[in-house]
Amino acid sequence: MELTTELLTEIGPSECDLFLNDFSAFAHNHQLPPDFSKNGVPWTTWLILGGRGSGKTRAGAEWVRATAISDPKARIALLGETERDTREVMVEGISGLLAVHPPHERPLWVPSRRRLEWPNGALAQAFSAEEPESLRGPQFSAAWCDELAKWRHAEASFDMLQFGLRLGERPRQVITTTPRPTALLKRLIADPLTAMTRAGTIANACNLAPSFIENILSRYGGTRLGRQEIDGEIIEQREDALWSRAQLERCRIDKAPPLARIVVAVDPPGSATKQADACGLVAAGRGEDGHICVLADETARGLSPQA
Repeated sequence: MELTTELLTEIGPSECDLFLNDFSAFAHNHQLPPDFSKNGVPWTTWLILGGRGSGKTRAGAEWVRATAISDPKARIALLGETERDTREVMVEGISGLLAVHPPHERPLWVPSRRRLEWPNGALAQAFSAEEPESLRGPQFSAAWCDELAKWRHAEASFDMLQFGLRLGERPRQVITTTPRPTALLKRLIADPLTAMTRAGTIANACNLAPSFIENILSRYGGTRLGRQEIDGEIIEQREDALWSRAQLERCRIDKAPPLARIVVAVDPPGSATKQADACGLVAAGRGEDGHICVLADETARGLSPQA
């Protein structure tokens, strides 16, 4: 810190601004894009796994910034869990796209069109993972997906995005998320075209409130929740789970057999005052051979009878 202060006092205002806006000078290793190729194969997906506050959002925003500034023809998709998350975290958030740009580079945010317009001509469109079909039609040269492990329609939204990544010489995407043991995330980790960086919350402690670090470590350090949310680990299952994920995967089939009966079961919250609680919504069918097949689990929060 003393060396940085001494350096800044010896250079002019323009050089000082240039230095302070050079993210690579301050970034942690997990926030910097990997080498162009992974084991000799150019990567397509950069997967950033990290705990809460580890700097994932800043890394994603800086990658988009660098992509847009270096390519006036860039067409970038911004895909968050919901429209609100995309706007308030990825675009307008404290580590979002508007915040990481110096004034002369800052793009114009057009909320009515859900679009960012850079002075050099690069464009970004904001989408919600709640609306996979909205990704039909547009095409992109790059994409940033935030908190993919939380997406309700993860498979459908991610698939639609892949069909749209078709501009430029080599379209690429960055994914920033706290890990959860979802099938999609596991496939991405195993994909040879995925380059991965990861870090826990403590890796970015210098940019976080000391009381925050103290509180979360004292309350959740060493717990299952803490390992996931602080350390950024993929926790496969609860130790006291009645059914393991391996058991469930062994029961998975590609196609349901002819069904004699289908039942849709709704398990609403206990009272009207608990709209924030999960509302169970599961479809299952009984095959002609007597076996039961679970067809879908669309459990969601905040569902009313009307919804």
